[in-house]
Amino acid sequence: MLLLRYLDVALVVLAAPIMLLIGVPAVGYLAGAGAWVLLRAVGVAVERAAASAEFRGQVSIRLGYLLGRLFLLALVVILVRRGEGRDAALAALLVIVFAFTVQLACSAMTRPRRR
Repeated sequence: MLLLRYLDVALVVLAAPIMLLIGVPAVGYLAGAGAWVLLRAVGVAVERAAASAEFRGQVSIRLGYLLGRLFLLALVVILVRRGEGRDAALAALLVIVFAFTVQLACSAMTRPRRR
C-alpha cells in the first residue's frame, strides 16, 4: 500500500537516469522532478496538519495546498522556459503531467470505498 501511495515519486526518481541517457534535457527533467518531489513532501505535511483540523479547516487547508501546488508547478515550467528554452520546459511539463496522472490513478485505487 505504501508503494502505491508514492508510486509517482518512485517512478520519477527511477526514470531519471534512463531519461537523461536518452537525451531528455537535464535541466527540464530535474526541475520538473525536483518540484514534484518537493511539493509531494509538502503535501504529506499538509495532510497531517489537515487531519487535526475541523472539517471546514480541512477543506480550506487542502484547497489552499492544491491551488498553491498548481501555481508553483506552472511557475517552474515558465521559469524553465525562460531560462533554458522550449525543449527543457516541455520536459519539465511532461514529468509533472506524468507524475500527476500516476498519483491520480493511485489515489483512485487506494481510496476507501463506501458499501
